Amino acid sequence: MSKKAVITEQPVTFTSKGSQLVGQLHSCSSDKIIIMCHGFKGDKTESKRLFVEAARAFTRENYDVLRFDFYGSGDSEGEFEDTLITTNIANLTDAVQYVKQKGYKHIAVLGISMGAAAVILTVNDLDVEAVVLWSSVPDMNKVLAANTKSMDELIPDKIVYEFEGWAIKRYFWEDAVQYDIKEQLAKITLPKFIVQGTADDPVFVQGFHEFREIVLPPADFMEIPDAGHTYQTPDHRHKVIRQTLIWLKRHF
Repeated sequence: MSKKAVITEQPVTFTSKGSQLVGQLHSCSSDKIIIMCHGFKGDKTESKRLFVEAARAFTRENYDVLRFDFYGSGDSEGEFEDTLITTNIANLTDAVQYVKQKGYKHIAVLGISMGAAAVILTVNDLDVEAVVLWSSVPDMNKVLAANTKSMDELIPDKIVYEFEGWAIKRYFWEDAVQYDIKEQLAKITLPKFIVQGTADDPVFVQGFHEFREIVLPPADFMEIPDAGHTYQTPDHRHKVIRQTLIWLKRHF
């Protein structure tokens, strides 16, 4: 009987756009790695430690995992008010280069919410093999409209304003709405697993169904009944992680 692989977890850092990003590398000495991208206002642990639980489950099934903080989030350098989708795209690109430099030959990317949007907007330019999207932002203009009704409500004469207790710059939205998430998703030819909770905000649920109409195969879709945006209950977390693992075993 072969020995079970030793699993390790260690903090790591890498540089993106001249700034230090902080991550956690879960390793079972696999040649396959999953890079996990958190959502807006999140970090590398995610809500109720969803990403920690998922990373440990993936590692037990022979996948290494890197979960990291985007610039301005978690332990990474920068301030949250300087968060930008453009910067997240650059951070993910550099995360892929980082794991390549560490010798990984097979890479998958997983994102939740805004992190999933960053994955969609980046993956066509990356050397990766599979894509997992949890509760993806479907359309930045619709998310903006749902939160502020119009760009004018972002107080044009203020550079920084408060958004759900966070300081954020008006330029975050101005940067975000330039990206067409659906247009980029429709170009992805890699295997895709797209997951959505049915109790999420209507913008996300509607976007999930719109995604079905535009994606290229191979693609699999799954709804988690009664689950919210970040799969807040133990049962919902178990389901999204378990079903993602089943999919990964088939496609990555």
